[in-house]
Amino acid sequence: MRAQLRTTTTQLQQAQNELAALKAGQPAGKAPAAPGAAPAASEVETLKKELAASQAQLAFERHARGQASAGNAQLREQAQAASEKASAQIAQYRGAYDELLKMARSSEAERQRLAGEAALQRTALTQCEAKNTQLYAVGLEVLRAYETIDVGSVLASRQPFAAQSRVKFEQVAQQYGDKLYESRFDVRAVSAPAPAAAAASAPVTEGKPQ
Repeated sequence: MRAQLRTTTTQLQQAQNELAALKAGQPAGKAPAAPGAAPAASEVETLKKELAASQAQLAFERHARGQASAGNAQLREQAQAASEKASAQIAQYRGAYDELLKMARSSEAERQRLAGEAALQRTALTQCEAKNTQLYAVGLEVLRAYETIDVGSVLASRQPFAAQSRVKFEQVAQQYGDKLYESRFDVRAVSAPAPAAAAASAPVTEGKPQ
């Protein structure tokens, strides 16, 4: 457009020069006319039309260039507004993503904590059932022992001279007492499950983006 504008400006200057020469009585680029010779009216009219057309073309091109500049400025403003809007939306989406990620991590930590507590309770229940089985077995053994003892053995253990029998019964009673004590369930003795078991129950997660 600039090259075309320069060309039009050059043509306009040439037309103005020719018109000035005609008004002075000498066509541009020609030898001086003989004295008394007048320029042709048709040639002057043609040059005037060319000059008017060149001026109109120049005005049109200037107007078009002004509109193009205004349009470019408007496009730049629209592009800037669209860029700012997109940046705001990206920041909003990123904030929402970070919040969801934080909630997911918190939920995963709570899930792992509850899974650990559940595993600990299952371990305690298993140990409690085992202790109950031991207590039941010791109780049955005590019942069988008292079923098989006779009155003579009891009386003999109470006689002053039957120290050996008394010691034997005391040893048996101590053994049963130890078994009963060992069979007690102590919740403080329950140990947490191995980390490998907890890790095996946790889901496999993949890393981000941000």
